[in-house]
Amino acid sequence: MNIPHKPRFEHAKHIGRTFYNSLNIKSYPIDPIQIVYHMNWKFEIDDLCGEEGYTFYNPRTDNYCIVIDNTQSVRRQRCKFTIAHEIGHIVMNHYNCYDIDNLTDEAYHILDVEADIVAGEILMPYISLRRTNNSNIISLANLYDVSHSAMETRLRFLNLYDCIIREEMKSM
Repeated sequence: MNIPHKPRFEHAKHIGRTFYNSLNIKSYPIDPIQIVYHMNWKFEIDDLCGEEGYTFYNPRTDNYCIVIDNTQSVRRQRCKFTIAHEIGHIVMNHYNCYDIDNLTDEAYHILDVEADIVAGEILMPYISLRRTNNSNIISLANLYDVSHSAMETRLRFLNLYDCIIREEMKSM
């Protein structure tokens, strides 16, 4: 299959939401490591020499292993997003549809954007954000245990940022 010419935003949102709904999660924050175990995938921590994380797929066993770096002094929230991002690659079927090891930088970027969209759907679910009464970005970031910038990016992507900011301003 050919790499898309640009990220498939709507497709990634649909895949992320469908996957999230299949997990039947009822509380926050989401722990992506629990999702990995729930899916019977493997999880490892290793020295990745500066890479944040990666996934390898074993076609013989039809199984995945997500590996994140142990040497970076990154925040727990960043590690959570990295794991959710790798889950995004898996549920988008990137490892089965594309030769991941032989991509151009542009093609890799396109697939990374799609994985980021799925990660956002997992860690900061649209339906939950849409229904929240919380009108403070910092409080939302704390509720979902993500960074302020991740929450802001997610709200902007979902076109909810302006609504939240307006509500935040009203409450001041």
